[in-house]
Amino acid sequence: MGQTHIVVRRLCTVMIQLLMLAVTVFAQQQEVEFVPPQDIALVWAKRIALLMIVVAITLILHTLIFHRHRLMEHRAKWFLFVGICVLPIPALFVSIGVGLEQSKDVTFCNSCHTMDPFFDDMNNMSSPTLAALHYRNRYIQREHCWTCHSDYGIFGTAEAKMDGLKHVYRYTFRTYRLPIRMRHPYDLSICLNCHAESALFRRPRNDPEAHEGVLESVLKNEMSCLTCHELAHPPGEERSGQ
Repeated sequence: MGQTHIVVRRLCTVMIQLLMLAVTVFAQQQEVEFVPPQDIALVWAKRIALLMIVVAITLILHTLIFHRHRLMEHRAKWFLFVGICVLPIPALFVSIGVGLEQSKDVTFCNSCHTMDPFFDDMNNMSSPTLAALHYRNRYIQREHCWTCHSDYGIFGTAEAKMDGLKHVYRYTFRTYRLPIRMRHPYDLSICLNCHAESALFRRPRNDPEAHEGVLESVLKNEMSCLTCHELAHPPGEERSGQ
């Protein structure tokens, strides 16, 4: 028995070593990719909302199972009140906040198939559109669609969210027409929020005087960025069949 125990132990040791070696080789073969840092506030908001939901469900189930014959008692009423009326309210608002924040992500915008032409163009390395240019050069680090389609400040955020809800409604009930178009001219001041103070805007490399007087003309709506640059997205005829 003693020799058998020693053999088994050695076999287990060898198997563990082989497994560790396999894991090491597999890890070395994997490509190292950069993972963008997560929004800590968003992560904790998710956890808090989930915790409140779990606690609420636990209180309700505990009361219905262990106090089912004493539901009129003071403790049972409090458990049900907290589980049904108190915890769900903050959990709901936190969840709504998380959902609104996650709606800024590019993948959320592409969840509607009408956005496929825009998303495909943005990922096209040879596309000359402004959206593709900004995306592949990462002029905007994250929330690419949101950054260009929402103005700064509380009112800009609220307006963008309201427009987003309208888009969801139209997509759900199929009340849109292809190719989709903007309801009003694009506000070029959104472009200037990033570009107006940049060194490359004030003195472009190829022609330092190319933007001379452009800022004032754009602010007065006398010219557009598209006067000189490519379209922001593919033209309508290229996305009408989606």
